[in-house]
Amino acid sequence: MRGSSYERTIRCYIYSDKSVLSRICENRVKAAVDADDVNARLKQLNNSECIPFAFRIYATYAVEERLSDLKLHTLIDQLNPNLRSIDEVDGKKRVREFYAMSKEQAYSILETIAILGGRKDRLHLYEPTTEEKKSENLAQEIEEEHIERLSPFAFSKCKIPVGATITFIHQGNANSGAQCTVVDDKTVEYEGRRLSLSALATELTGSKWGVAGPRYFKYNGVWLNELRAKEEGWKVTSRLDDVWIIPCNPNYYDIVAAFDNLDVIEWAQSTNTTVGDTVYIYVGEKYKSIMFKCEVIAADQYGNRSTDDYPYYKDLAKDPDVRYMKLKLVEKYPVGQYPLKELKENGLTSVQGRSKATVQLMKYLEK
Repeated sequence: MRGSSYERTIRCYIYSDKSVLSRICENRVKAAVDADDVNARLKQLNNSECIPFAFRIYATYAVEERLSDLKLHTLIDQLNPNLRSIDEVDGKKRVREFYAMSKEQAYSILETIAILGGRKDRLHLYEPTTEEKKSENLAQEIEEEHIERLSPFAFSKCKIPVGATITFIHQGNANSGAQCTVVDDKTVEYEGRRLSLSALATELTGSKWGVAGPRYFKYNGVWLNELRAKEEGWKVTSRLDDVWIIPCNPNYYDIVAAFDNLDVIEWAQSTNTTVGDTVYIYVGEKYKSIMFKCEVIAADQYGNRSTDDYPYYKDLAKDPDVRYMKLKLVEKYPVGQYPLKELKENGLTSVQGRSKATVQLMKYLEK
């Protein structure tokens, strides 16, 4: 069918054994009715009551001709024959269309195909809905609770010393921003009481069930579960709800000089930023790059600001009623590491105002 195109769709399935499995599904015609066909297949996959979490469309890649499942499955099997889900039921071997890989790994296969074919423009990464984000966060927490049971969290493994302060972060929770002190490898002190990290997280979240403590606390701006993952060699999913991209015009504020001399700066707040959020700062004019990663350590502040960063303002309006937040420097990036051209190619739509990070952009920033 010359002139027609088809879509190859990756669907991500979070399975109850806490593993992430990606399935490559069949072709669907890409036309006015194409989205309906894809959604019909999605509905069919999700019709079973035997799956703990729903499939969602993670990414699509449009191709010129119909491509059989077998060809793509064979390609993956040749790359790594150990990824395919194979089991035995009643003495019969069953080869399934599931692969033990993350959705990011599945996406990278199609991305490589698209790049080699010179058609990366046909590759589309979908943004998850609010409900899909909740499901993925829940699945991630289940996985981390499983890991916690296999190998309990220890502060020393993450190079967090006794006496260090860690911060509880939970958007929309009145206790967000609460701090506690590390007492030993397993416990913290909070309001004069000594508790395990998970016990305190359960209390502060108000959950009826136990929760994975490392998912709710940050140390020096980094989630404890991310610190642990780095040390133990596994990966966690970024939480997009608390990641912001904020532009800075160096003609008004010399942020480069400010962070050469300060660890914390104060910044006008116009969004629902909360304590613990991550802020990437894009610096315009001659820099045209994301140059700083910060953590919000105070939000919804009013009144006279500190004078520490006054020297870096080119034109400062000292308005005591301006709402502002405090940003703590977490990491610096050299000019050109995350340039504007590549940021736009990876999902940043504008640098004229503040915006939430997208899946595609976080994939790029976390390379």
